[in-house]
Amino acid sequence: MNRSGSDPFNYQDHLDDEEELDALHQAKRRKEVIIYASAIATVAAASILFGVLASAHQGRVPGAVTVKRQRLAVEDYCQTLSDKHFRRRYRMGKERFWNLLHIVGDNLPSTGENRKNGCVPHGPISHAAHLSMALRIAAGADPLDVATNHGVNDNQPMVSFWLIMDAIHKSPQLDIQFPTSHEEQKKVAKEFESKSSIGISCCVGAIDGILIWIHKPSDSDCDMLGFGQTKFFCGRKKKFGLNMQAVCDAKRRFLWVDIRYPGTTSDFFAFDQSSLKDKLEQPGFLHSGLCLFGDAAYANSPYMCSPFRSATGTQDDFNFFQSQLRITIECAFGMLVHRFGILRKAFPVNVTVSKTNIAVLGLCKLHNFCIQSSNCGDDIVASDFRDVSNIIMEGGMVLPRIDRDDGSDNRWRYEEEDRLDNLLDGGQHMDDHDRDDRRRYRYYRNEIPRQAIHEYIVLNEFRRPDRRASR
Repeated sequence: MNRSGSDPFNYQDHLDDEEELDALHQAKRRKEVIIYASAIATVAAASILFGVLASAHQGRVPGAVTVKRQRLAVEDYCQTLSDKHFRRRYRMGKERFWNLLHIVGDNLPSTGENRKNGCVPHGPISHAAHLSMALRIAAGADPLDVATNHGVNDNQPMVSFWLIMDAIHKSPQLDIQFPTSHEEQKKVAKEFESKSSIGISCCVGAIDGILIWIHKPSDSDCDMLGFGQTKFFCGRKKKFGLNMQAVCDAKRRFLWVDIRYPGTTSDFFAFDQSSLKDKLEQPGFLHSGLCLFGDAAYANSPYMCSPFRSATGTQDDFNFFQSQLRITIECAFGMLVHRFGILRKAFPVNVTVSKTNIAVLGLCKLHNFCIQSSNCGDDIVASDFRDVSNIIMEGGMVLPRIDRDDGSDNRWRYEEEDRLDNLLDGGQHMDDHDRDDRRRYRYYRNEIPRQAIHEYIVLNEFRRPDRRASR
């Protein structure tokens, strides 16, 4: 159909023009959408980046009010304390404190006294102050009280605690090592022989396990370690914890410490999977005739001597004389926990399991240092009453005799009421192994030290003291 006019109307050209215009409009809209989306993404990215930078900001917040603090002069403060009060607060004597600082000082970071640009607000924190705060935390003190006394911010005491722990582990003088030479092993056995009333001379160390009290571990801790949260809960002690295996010598110094398994693990399994057990099974590692002394949680073997179960007669006599040496490790654990009150309560909830291991191993090294310095380590006195209050308020253990502060200067000694029943014997079970695992050496009776010691007791007619007389 034609319209009036000079040019006839072409309908197909009209459709082509409409499609071209529609395509141009769609392209324009897509371009606008892309521009708007890009702008929104840029704003969002800038907001996130600003938030990250703001959260990572380590300087002062604009307009913040300066908190005036006076740093504690540790050298002057020590002079104001008597020897007894110093030991109560720092769990060691003054001379040992300064000797320890001399050992770990080279492994501590700079105090900032010689910085060229700017200055340290309120003055630098000295190495002595770091050690002072760390030992106060180890004693069981409240971190906020420690911060106030030392004139630092609230989180600094725990920072100093970890700095000292790292410095301890970097100091080879404080390392814990099981004796590898036969001469060293015979020397340890000789010291144990002097503790035995019948001259048992084959003990190269006393072994046992103790529960290290922690809070319920986080999911990330469990994923990293490969254990579920229930594995850390020791039903026998009603606590979350870690199984710490340790061997000590006759002076109660730790020769070997291993903290690898959760609280439900038996002492037998924890030791059976250890590197020390692998070394003991190597021919020639131990001097002929020497072995460890453990309780009934451990299985008898050529390198382990444990007591008889349900013993009567001469077997009961054997158990008594064997316990004279075996109990040394319980004494070592008692000294460790009595000295460092932080072990009387659960480790802080924000401390990971791996950092707990670092801290406990560091405390074991400090325990050895104190014994080595005094040759006996009997300088443990009652804790500061404020530390005891803080421990009890946080649900920690009560130690009746050592907490019974009568004002005297009595030194620590192992008595029946000092036994750590809340932490010991949690690993005496067979839930993670069977009887055959414990009886792998049942056909080698002549190679088992318990057999030889029992025959020695029977041959010489040694008898344990009458129980009624000892009471």
